[in-house]
Amino acid sequence: MQVRLRILRYDPERDPKPHWEEYTVESEPTAPLLDLLHTVKWHQDGSLTFRRSCAHGVCGSDAMLINGRNRLACKIRVDQLGRKISVAPLPGLKVIKDLVVDMDGFFDKFKSVQPYLINDAPAPERERLQSALSGEPVADDQR
Repeated sequence: MQVRLRILRYDPERDPKPHWEEYTVESEPTAPLLDLLHTVKWHQDGSLTFRRSCAHGVCGSDAMLINGRNRLACKIRVDQLGRKISVAPLPGLKVIKDLVVDMDGFFDKFKSVQPYLINDAPAPERERLQSALSGEPVADDQR
């Protein structure tokens, strides 16, 4: 099927302001949007810039505004979006280029809430296990 992608483009070195560009891409209905973005970059416009990493919905690096909602390009499929798809950078963040936004503020806040294990005990030989009930790490002698 043919899909029309509208992508909000912005290159601060050449564009005075963001603008929409359209691309027509051939796609399978079950293809993730990330595949369409790759097709545009590899075959139509090598200057298109976006982030991606794991392509499995884990890392979140390909988050963008897709059809007006914040989504992951690797998880959302063409059949969930339709034949006309709009893609823009995440709102509320400074655009570096095209679909890439400055994530420094986000990561500063992430570090400030410390959503990870902080443990002063020496590291065990293998791994730190977490108990199913309390969420507290399991002591080496309780393994």
